[in-house]
Amino acid sequence: MKTWKGLIASVAIASMTLLSYPGASFGQDCTYFGAFEPDELTPENGYCVISGEKDTKGSLIITEDNWLFIKQGLKLAVNEEPNQQFPFVTIPGTLMISPGGAFGTIQPVLNPINITAAGQILNIFGALNLWAPTDPVELKAGKGIELQGAVDPFDPPSLIVGDTIKLEATRGNILLGGSSTVLISIGDAANVTIKAPRGSIATTNTTIAVFKGGSSAELGECVFQAKNQQVFFGPNTNLLCIPRIKK
Repeated sequence: MKTWKGLIASVAIASMTLLSYPGASFGQDCTYFGAFEPDELTPENGYCVISGEKDTKGSLIITEDNWLFIKQGLKLAVNEEPNQQFPFVTIPGTLMISPGGAFGTIQPVLNPINITAAGQILNIFGALNLWAPTDPVELKAGKGIELQGAVDPFDPPSLIVGDTIKLEATRGNILLGGSSTVLISIGDAANVTIKAPRGSIATTNTTIAVFKGGSSAELGECVFQAKNQQVFFGPNTNLLCIPRIKK
């Protein structure tokens, strides 16, 4: 099991990777297949940049050619309509990081990150890096959250750091794993909440750390809520927190 100092070191390394990794050839198409109006998002240093309050027109698909980075805080709503024809996603209103894609913070942000998707939130062999160490980070999806990132070139490929962290799927399941998923909450109000009231929660290769006041001596709560208490902790699940399973 990694120590809390080791986890913080991983966060720093992951953030530096976001800044320095050259990636693939970036096509500068920041419309994301029509999810945004032309010029609504601007390219900066070879990447597309998003911040503030944004609403999409349909699903948001992030590919290996168009990484998307959060410059400051973000309140993002991924909507169902209009239904896009390409690239095809099973459930409209889905945020999907496809293989080789990356979505995250260029550097630690000092504002909340709030992402809501009418469909699903998926990291499918890409990278999700959300680092807002002094503010809440919340992901909410109508029909499920699945974080299944690949390790190369990011380690961990699914990384969320916040004052508090909340993952919620209102009508679906939550699956955390892939090569590695790490959730770190640090601060006086430190807490991680994972809710799937109409589905199940399952973890593998997942570390959840909750440090009250930033101290490793006092662990905070990690709260899980699933239909009929269907919470499954699989191989390589490390809970550096006080787990509580709610009805």
